[in-house]
Amino acid sequence: MNESTNEQEALKNFIDQVRWLYEAEYGDFKRKVGLYLERLEQTLPESSQGRTKPVIEEIKSKVIFSPSGDIESTRRQIIQKMHELLSGPSGPLH
Repeated sequence: MNESTNEQEALKNFIDQVRWLYEAEYGDFKRKVGLYLERLEQTLPESSQGRTKPVIEEIKSKVIFSPSGDIESTRRQIIQKMHELLSGPSGPLH
């Protein structure tokens, strides 16, 4: 597998984790999404650069640092942002 394929798989895995995450409390949702983001960053060390970094930072900002408290709208925003990364310009994500 090449680097781009690994990145796409990691992003798809993250999307699936968020899609199937059901928590009654926003705090629990926020903590789990934060954990998933941390794992994604560990899987993709190159995510600290390139076009992946601003997307991850935006998600962190929306979910962790200035949350709306609405799990479903936040979930949709996260998934949409990650799909934009997946379907963005061709070539590596970093």
